[in-house]
Amino acid sequence: MKRLRIASVALLMVPVPALADGPPTPAPAIAVPPIGFTQRTLPNGLRLIASRDPKAASAAVYVFYDVGQRDDPVRRGGFAHLFEHLMFKTTRNLPQGAQSYMTSLGLRANASTLWDFTIYNMSGPADQLERMLWIEGERMRNLVIDEPAYVSERNVVKEELRQRIFTQPYGRILYTLIPGFAFSTHPYARPIGGTAADLDRAGLAEVRAFHEAYYRPDNAIVVVVGNFDPATLDRWADRHLGGIPRPTAAIPRDTRDEAPRTAPATVDAYAPNVPLPALIAAWRAPAARDPDRAALLLIDALLTGGPAARLNRVLANEKKLASSVISYNLPARDGYAYALFVTLADGVKLADTQAALDAELDRLRTAPLDQAELDRVRNAILGSALAGRETVDGRAYALGEAAILTGSAASDDALLSAIRAMTPADVRQAAVRLFPAERRVTIRYQDEKARPAGYVGDRPANAAAVDAMGTVVPPAMRPPATIAAEGERETAPSAGIAVARSVPAILDRRLPNGLRLVTARSSDLPLATLELIVPGGDAADPDGRAGLADITAALVMRGAAGRDAAGFTSALDALGASLVATAQPDATTLRLTAPTTNIAAAGALLADAVLRPILAPAELDSERKKQLAALQLAQKHPMQTGLRALQQAVFAGTPYASLPTPQSLGTISASDVRASHAAWRPDGATLIVTGSLSGVEAEALASRLFGGWRGDKAPVARTPIPTATGPRIVAVDLPGAGQSAVLAGYRLPPRGDAAFRGVELASVIVGGGSQAWLSQEIRQKRGLSYGAGSEITMRAGGGQLLAASQTKNESAPEVVDLILAQFGRLATDMPAPAQRDERARFLANMRATQSERTASLADYLATLVITGTPLTEATRELSGPIAVTDAQLARATALLAPSNADIVVVGDAKQWIDTLRKRFPVIEFVSSNTLTTN
Repeated sequence: MKRLRIASVALLMVPVPALADGPPTPAPAIAVPPIGFTQRTLPNGLRLIASRDPKAASAAVYVFYDVGQRDDPVRRGGFAHLFEHLMFKTTRNLPQGAQSYMTSLGLRANASTLWDFTIYNMSGPADQLERMLWIEGERMRNLVIDEPAYVSERNVVKEELRQRIFTQPYGRILYTLIPGFAFSTHPYARPIGGTAADLDRAGLAEVRAFHEAYYRPDNAIVVVVGNFDPATLDRWADRHLGGIPRPTAAIPRDTRDEAPRTAPATVDAYAPNVPLPALIAAWRAPAARDPDRAALLLIDALLTGGPAARLNRVLANEKKLASSVISYNLPARDGYAYALFVTLADGVKLADTQAALDAELDRLRTAPLDQAELDRVRNAILGSALAGRETVDGRAYALGEAAILTGSAASDDALLSAIRAMTPADVRQAAVRLFPAERRVTIRYQDEKARPAGYVGDRPANAAAVDAMGTVVPPAMRPPATIAAEGERETAPSAGIAVARSVPAILDRRLPNGLRLVTARSSDLPLATLELIVPGGDAADPDGRAGLADITAALVMRGAAGRDAAGFTSALDALGASLVATAQPDATTLRLTAPTTNIAAAGALLADAVLRPILAPAELDSERKKQLAALQLAQKHPMQTGLRALQQAVFAGTPYASLPTPQSLGTISASDVRASHAAWRPDGATLIVTGSLSGVEAEALASRLFGGWRGDKAPVARTPIPTATGPRIVAVDLPGAGQSAVLAGYRLPPRGDAAFRGVELASVIVGGGSQAWLSQEIRQKRGLSYGAGSEITMRAGGGQLLAASQTKNESAPEVVDLILAQFGRLATDMPAPAQRDERARFLANMRATQSERTASLADYLATLVITGTPLTEATRELSGPIAVTDAQLARATALLAPSNADIVVVGDAKQWIDTLRKRFPVIEFVSSNTLTTN
């Protein structure tokens, strides 16, 4: 079929304008280069969309199957989600499993299931592109569906449901309450992810029938983005995908729809371990092809898009009624639910919050919208879209989602054009259409202890009708695929010609005032990041003032140079910029990302935050309440509580063990914040510049922004870190928790220690991805958890290796033993050289992602600066795999011996404490609200 060329990818280099004195002038709408692509339909019905980027060293393959939760069979809720998992299992020619093979090639792979479609994504070196297409052909034609794989992944899906719904204090809102009450006759009414009972009902024959019915070429869109030759790509697609037969049977569909609601509904709902009540207001969202979709994106940004948004400003900051305001606006072909989710401030009444929310919605529908406010949120959306198109993955997703939801891969660009064209009157009129009072569903969500006796009103009345929803899938006609005998297997294609990774040149110099400047021109896309690193951080908090660095970081963004908090954030939004300030263990970082055309004006705002913050006492009170609410939430969440407890165990006796508590936050005064900020000074600080700016442009901008910065205090000194204490076993009881979190931690020497490379490789052997030991033993073999893995976090004075998993409460002791056993295997079962090479490639590919986005590259360079690592390591680490010696691995094996691990278990302790005590007689039993600072 003739290919249609739409456009070519335009990657623009824009010079930095001169830095203006005073406040930035209003910025014009941000230009987002369109995504150029070609498309064709293969004879078997498969649609191929391709976007070439000859400068990339990578490629991405995204397969969008037109099957999602709405297509689950009757009383088989969760089938599409289950298949998301099964598609990584064995195929006729991949007895080791598709996931294992992907990992061996150094590919990143994942999947997700939504209402209308399921996505499978792979990305990695461009020379692996033909193999990626071959893998997708294998999964579509030759997936082996057997009883062991089905039972294992069914158990994993159940654990995922427990983790996302029943362990999260607010999990029931999105997964069960919104679908159950916003819809009644549409398939969207079914609980997100299905139910354990539905999954248990299914037999193997039904699972095979589902695959045959939906995983077929005429139900798939394949998107390829990256460095490839178009003619060669067409040959590969024809070879590996074009020969898959197109079934003659029709694709089963549930075409039921939902009439508009004619009367409002209010639901009181209850759940265990809810720290603060929540108020949810939901309406049915416009369909993907509805012109009002653009208006809803703008309205969403007006209401909830950051600190300057109306609901955040009024409900949280001015009236102190909310601790947080977020929204749900998830993509769906027929329009899912748009929901506003307000978590109340402590002690606030639901009625008061609802009245304030209603008033803001009335204002949106009736009061004229200011053009400047519309321009601000419009540019914020466009700036985010520009950043989202930096990577091959981002562009592949944008093209595929547009095509699967609307039928046109160009509709994402059209949506951005519609957003640019909206007027204030358009937005107000859309608000009247989208948010009528009679179509609203209100959910008032509280802790289970507040439930009136006998109340069941939070169970949908139409549960029986919802249970009967779904498709009728005919029996499979093809014989099931089986693993081919070794001599009969099809050989995977060879790798193509390697494309060298382009590692940006890193320049390192100092300004006359002592500020270190690190620059790396890393992209042609008109985007830049400035990341400032100020020494200090959480470990420098004074005794009894844990949380001071966090509050200081937050307050510098709450107004500066004459702008209050709303004005400051509004100015950033108007420039399409994002600014994030974070207190880390050893430093505070401020990261600004903006379109290159606006980077000078946005940089001036960054300089204002650093040099001229207001640090208003009222903002201190607001931030304190926000952090107290976050602590309340953490105390009800097993994994968050576990991370806090493990930090105290691993870093016992050091400043790194200090944790914010209600007591420490309550002691922080305005003078403490001013003193903390006064310690910021240029000598010792570092500014990192990445993206499209040249070294000369970056230095000129840095000099204009920070050349006059002076400090009047001595630089923050590095705090000596004592040696590790003996291992501890900590248990934290969360009665009624849906799952338990299991964590193990090891204290590590500084990054410059000779053991670092060995520990890094050992971490990915044990816990790096689906082919690591933890995932194999805990998830794949036993189905005990949705996920299990490990990661390293480094500090100037050392670091920690963290291994973690969540499981049903009664399995917690077993998971503890499995985690420790995998680290023990390092001494007895070290992988062979070929497997070690595969793990080294996996690690190199993880690092390579650090250079794909300007912001993530800046973050990566910041970790090197903060830990005192020479920047020459960046070139080494981003260039490819790094060899690890036997001596380095031996040192890592000794450090990671099971006897050196600190263990933390958090959950419903009555279900595991007796078993755990048999394994560990000496256990420190603490409550989640008594985790204190050292």
